[in-house]
Amino acid sequence: MADNQQDLIVALDVGTSKVVALIAQVSQDGLLEVIGIGKKASRGLKRGMVVNIEQTTQAIQAAISEAEGMADCSIHSVFVGIAGSHIMSRNLHGVVAIPNGEVTPSDIERVLEAAKTGAVMPDHKVLHVLPQEFIVDQQSDVRNPLGMSGVRLEGHHHMVSCALNAWQNLEKCVRGCGIGIDDMVLEPLAAADAVLTEDEKHLGVCLVDIGAGTTDIAVYAHGALRHTAILPVAGDQVTNDVAITLHTPTTEAEELKVKHACAQARLVNRDDMINVPGMGDRPLRKLQRHFLASVVEARYEEIFRMVQEELVHAGLLGHMGAGIVLTGGASRIEGAAPLAESVLAMPVRIGMPNGIKSGGMGDILKNPVYATGVGLLMFGKQKLLEVREVLPTRRSTSGGNGMFQKLRQWLEMHF
Repeated sequence: MADNQQDLIVALDVGTSKVVALIAQVSQDGLLEVIGIGKKASRGLKRGMVVNIEQTTQAIQAAISEAEGMADCSIHSVFVGIAGSHIMSRNLHGVVAIPNGEVTPSDIERVLEAAKTGAVMPDHKVLHVLPQEFIVDQQSDVRNPLGMSGVRLEGHHHMVSCALNAWQNLEKCVRGCGIGIDDMVLEPLAAADAVLTEDEKHLGVCLVDIGAGTTDIAVYAHGALRHTAILPVAGDQVTNDVAITLHTPTTEAEELKVKHACAQARLVNRDDMINVPGMGDRPLRKLQRHFLASVVEARYEEIFRMVQEELVHAGLLGHMGAGIVLTGGASRIEGAAPLAESVLAMPVRIGMPNGIKSGGMGDILKNPVYATGVGLLMFGKQKLLEVREVLPTRRSTSGGNGMFQKLRQWLEMHF
């Protein structure tokens, strides 16, 4: 059985094609030690949004049960990733006076509230409001204004919100498994924490997380999140293109994509041949692998053009000093990185999750597929450390609400 079950951190990545559950604890050297992994196919989501409650709930339950069996423990609450075309983000600006001549926590809270005024849509729920920078009088690029002298405080923040019904449907699926939710986290934000370095965030970098249903973008500059976006084109569209063009079933098209596809046709030898299953009782056909690559390349080029348009629209294309980092399951395809370099005219690398203790399961998770899950664990680790600092006694994770909801209840009772 896992040691210190009270301090277990559980990540739940509910994706379009799969559900991944990860169970970890913080090792003595401060790294996350993963002790349980569960992964199950899912058909209850479309482009990141729940479209079938029952199927999604079953996939979550199966993934969690598998992870519990591996870790020999019982899960009571999880950190959940959320994405989808319903996600909205915007940059906020607020200004307040500093009444006592010195910035207090209350002033920082007031400038945030001033920035949020009128920014939240009634049918949306705020996921994150992340500080970018503060300005105290004429001094700009202040990261932490607490205690600084001045008369005027400005705050710049990045706010991310999601459709309330999308939140509620995902929540219903998780709670339908008898599990509480510690927090919901924007998936590209989690993936960014897992694969980006602090230097990249300061120099300017765009994370491109290519999943099955959506391509998620998170753009950092000067050490802060500047832009997020969810694009409705990803790996499933590539599979669909292969199925239609090669006249083969979708399941066979997915296998062809994974085993033989390349995102740059020029990298493929024209003499290479592949076997393509036919529809129904039609026989196998032999086809040039180069033709498959040309189909795949067209869709990947479209994805990278859309990323480029997002960066132009956000006014950040010229601020990517560290270039592009690709991650997610569909980023592993051969030729994806060089194609992105040619389209976006900047350096590109494939992002692997960091912060996981090496050896055993840690080596398995060194894969772009697990970027979001590992990022959720890192988010949970930070929250766990905050809980340890605040709570006077150890917590119990029994019950359905999770330890971080209990922290909030404790704070409400004592402050």
